[in-house]
Amino acid sequence: MDNFILHPSFTALLKGMEPIFEKFGIDYYLVGAVARDIQLGTDAGSTRKTNDIDIAILINEEEQFYALKDALIETGNFEAHPTEAIKIFYKGAIEVDLLPFGEIELPNREIRLSKPTPFVINMPGFKEAFPYVSKIQVSEDFTLNVCSLEGIILLKLISNDDKPGRSKDIADIEHIIQVYFELNDTDIYMDYGDVMDLYETQERNYMALISARVLGRKMRDVLYNSPLKERIVRILGKRPTALWQVMLDGMND
Repeated sequence: MDNFILHPSFTALLKGMEPIFEKFGIDYYLVGAVARDIQLGTDAGSTRKTNDIDIAILINEEEQFYALKDALIETGNFEAHPTEAIKIFYKGAIEVDLLPFGEIELPNREIRLSKPTPFVINMPGFKEAFPYVSKIQVSEDFTLNVCSLEGIILLKLISNDDKPGRSKDIADIEHIIQVYFELNDTDIYMDYGDVMDLYETQERNYMALISARVLGRKMRDVLYNSPLKERIVRILGKRPTALWQVMLDGMND
C-alpha cells in the first residue's frame, strides 16, 4: 500500500468531495475497483483498470441523499446522471456511484430513491463492512477510508451470487487470496500463528491456504450477529474448490 499512488484525477475528485461530506456529517468509504487497487498496492494490483469510482455513503434518509447530491453538483465539478439516482459525473470524465447504506435501508435492506426516476437498490454487506474500513494515506496530505480486503471479498461474493455471470468477481477474489499473505505477513504472524500450523508447509498452496483461512475468520468477525453470515456460508459452500472451502472453514472456526 505504501507504493500505491492514487491517480491525480481521483485524488482531486475525492478532495473536492470531502468538505461536502463533512458539511453533512456523512461518513463514507471507497469500495469497488479503486478500493481493491489501493488495498493491493501497485506491486500486487490487479491488471484491470477503471474510469469510475464507487463510494459507500452512510445516509439517514432519502432527503439527505438528495441534499448531498445537490451540494456536490453546486460545486460545478459534478453533474447528475439523467435517469440513475446514484450516478454523478466528475468533470464529464469520471463516473461516480454514490452507494447509500445505513438508516436509509428498509427492513428488507432495500433502498428506494424517487428522483430523478424511481430507483431501487439493495446494499447487503455495506453496513457490516463499514466498522472495519482501513484508513490509508494515499499521499502526504490525504488519507482515505477504504474497504478492507475481507470486506471487498464479502461484497464480491454477494455481487457474484446476485449476478453469476460476473466472472471478474471470482478472479478478484482468487487474486486477493494469492497475494494476501505477502501484504499481511506481520498481521498473520502476530495474530493468526495457529493457522500456519493447520497446513503442511510442503503443500503447493501453503500461503494461499493460510490466507484463505484468515480471510474466512475476518469475514466471520465482520458478519458477527448478522443474518448475512448464513448467505455467505451458503455461497462459499456452492463452490467446492480448496481455497473457497478453507475460507468456509475460517468462517466456521
